[in-house]
Order: sequence, then structure tokens, then C-alpha cells
Amino acid sequence: MSIDPPQPPADQLDWTPALSWLPVLAADGFEPGRFAGGEEIEPGVFTMPYAVLASEAEPLISCLYDTNVVASKDWRTGLEQGGVALFEDPDRLATATLEECRTLLIAHVRNDRFVEGHLLSILRAGHLVAVLERIPDPVGPTG
Repeated sequence: MSIDPPQPPADQLDWTPALSWLPVLAADGFEPGRFAGGEEIEPGVFTMPYAVLASEAEPLISCLYDTNVVASKDWRTGLEQGGVALFEDPDRLATATLEECRTLLIAHVRNDRFVEGHLLSILRAGHLVAVLERIPDPVGPTG
């Protein structure tokens, strides 16, 4: 089964806004967020824990939507057809295409709606930085 890429295609996007987040996300000591909640409100009754992204990380998600990086796409099928390998294998990610990187970004952002703390987890693990670093700089090495 072939999957149509979201529109516009990844190679027609301006990746500059998304890539501008790399220095923030990759900085030594950057803390992407925390879990909150989980307090006992009465004996044996607790609130549900939830992820809170740091103020420096939250706007990245809006940026990905605003620049059409995150667009309508059957991201689950994309993950089943090789995206999981990109996520689990750094060597495979090192050869990922621009469209595959976009699929991963879409999947991570959308998956966070179903798995509380997913974005926080991949930010802490450095995976989101690794995906963004794989994307070619549109300005080029000389600026």
C-alpha cells in the first residue's frame, strides 16, 4: 500500500523555523518539562499525572503546525511501514529521507495526544533533536 505524503511535500516546506529550535533543545542542561499531578486528594484517591512541557519547548509544537510540518497524514501506517525502525535505530535514522523525518515528527506530535508524556519522553531521550539534526539546513553551510 502506497501512502501519499501530506501536502505540501516536505521538500517544499520552509524548515528554518523548526530548525531554529535546535540550539534550545540541544543545549546542555535543557530540561524539556516535567510531570505534574499525582497528588493524593483524599486517602487512596489521586489525581492523574500529566506532562507539562517547558515554556521553551511548548512553542516548538505550534511551530511545527504553523509551518505545515505537521499536516494531515496517515501517520500510523507510516510508522508501521518503517517509521518504528527510524525511531528505534539511530543508524537507520542517519539515512532517513526528509519525508521520513517529517513522518516521524508528525507521528510524535500526534501520538502525544494518545500517550501522555510522549513528547516529553522523546525530548528527554534526545530523539526529537536527532530527527531535526537529520533535516538539511535550508540556508546551507555558509549561511
